Amino acid sequence: MSVKVKEWHLSLPCWHGPEMRVVMVADLHACWPWMSVARVRRIVEQAQGLGGDLIALMGDYPGHVFPATRVSADAVADALGALHAPLGVYAVFGNHDWRDDPVAQAENQAETFWHRLLAVQGLKVLENAAVEITHKNQDFTLAGLGSQRSHYRKKIPVFGRNYGHGIDDLGKALKGTSRDQFTLLLAHEPDVFATLPDGVDLTLSGHTHGGQIRLRNRAYVVPSAFGERYAYGHVHENGRDLVVSGGLGCSGIPVRIAMPPELTVVTIRSGDV
Repeated sequence: MSVKVKEWHLSLPCWHGPEMRVVMVADLHACWPWMSVARVRRIVEQAQGLGGDLIALMGDYPGHVFPATRVSADAVADALGALHAPLGVYAVFGNHDWRDDPVAQAENQAETFWHRLLAVQGLKVLENAAVEITHKNQDFTLAGLGSQRSHYRKKIPVFGRNYGHGIDDLGKALKGTSRDQFTLLLAHEPDVFATLPDGVDLTLSGHTHGGQIRLRNRAYVVPSAFGERYAYGHVHENGRDLVVSGGLGCSGIPVRIAMPPELTVVTIRSGDV
């Protein structure tokens, strides 16, 4: 069975090129039986058929569901390796990718085994880094931010905050970028959007699952310091835009209510039109 496709059409005055479609694959949380490798392959096939100029893998590849059985990370990476797009397939990583590699966490390594597995598949990894891409004679910058919750392992309130830190380095991710050139930022967690500098025109995120459980159009479980502010969908603040995908898998319990799994497509158009 195919999953829902949610389309967002954004007319942005800072985008002067031809229309561009970005397909977001967010929060797979692969595990048996709720997100089996076979289901991942079906989702990949569906995503491939959406005509994306660029495909963004938004992190949280391993499952975190009770009760569930772990599936092969190699098999999940192999399934994702079938994705291809004219402008490329780019991956960022989330808190559960780091949680799945406690050695990388404990030793403060620069990457997890998920980074390496996707790179072996030929997928382009963006960990606090940026690349310049040309789409039909229009140049733009694509940046990827490390997880802002990569080392939040202990749920201990310390002055109102969870113990831990992220591996995110926005300065490094945006190093060398130009404010005169359209910049698209991939950030697994959306919280960074509140403090982004001028020049980051559009941010794409996952992480929240849209609340995963929504009652009366309210998200009750949102892993964000901003509550429902960045829980789901299109947000426009201070001249910048954010799209948060509802994601595909589950976290904690294998239940979604009024927030079905989705592939998210963001179509960027010139605001001059």
